[in-house]
Amino acid sequence: MSAHAHRELPPPAYVALKTEVVRAAVELSDEQLMDLADALHSLMRLRRPGRPIGRPDGWLEAESPSFR
Repeated sequence: MSAHAHRELPPPAYVALKTEVVRAAVELSDEQLMDLADALHSLMRLRRPGRPIGRPDGWLEAESPSFR
């Protein structure tokens, strides 16, 4: 486990969220679906060590090739 604060939705809330995202994705254009996927991927990159999500300059730094 990383040094970051524990983050987790309660399992029923996560299942409901995932179900709704998958349901809504059927209605999205390819561009909208890629935009959503890119936004989630950006959040993952910002969680990498040394790039806390609250730091605006994290978007500007070069990425490490791995999460470790």
